[in-house]
Amino acid sequence: MTEAKARGRPFDPAVGRAALEATLALLAERGYAGLRVADVAERAGIGLGALYRRWPDKRGLVLEALRSAAARRDVPQTDDPVADLIAGLEALAEGMTGPARPLLEVALSGSDPDLAEAVREAKVIPLREANLERLRRVVGDVADLDVRADLGPALIILGLLTHGQPPSPERIREQIVPLMLAGPRLPEHR
Repeated sequence: MTEAKARGRPFDPAVGRAALEATLALLAERGYAGLRVADVAERAGIGLGALYRRWPDKRGLVLEALRSAAARRDVPQTDDPVADLIAGLEALAEGMTGPARPLLEVALSGSDPDLAEAVREAKVIPLREANLERLRRVVGDVADLDVRADLGPALIILGLLTHGQPPSPERIREQIVPLMLAGPRLPEHR
């Protein structure tokens, strides 16, 4: 949360959480263009001034709300890097069936360019970086690490687009992760 040093009593965390939840709900209902900060304040049951003291503009509020939702879905690191990689991909697939699906649709369609940019900045880029780091723990710093890291989420999104749902956890474990872990195979020259 963007908290400027202000005089007076400290910010109440419950107020901030209510504002972020209201922002996510209104984004899902109306999109970025239809979201009004005054409506967020009303839905959250807080004053407009309290909202603007925390977030000086709509973009900052939306980015923080999207980041907070992404942080709740973060996969904690364990001693098993392969299990962490699988868990991250399964969380991505599961997230595509819930309230985040309309945001993915906006990012893919470009129907709301401002919201699409916010989704990329707050959700897609951090998700990619987390997936890249989980894969790095498994395969090391291989030359094609970025391509391998993109492969898993790309296949999950393609599954959603072509079949109307993301791949199952079994498919992720048995087919997608092995593709990410396989080294490059070049055709033999004769």
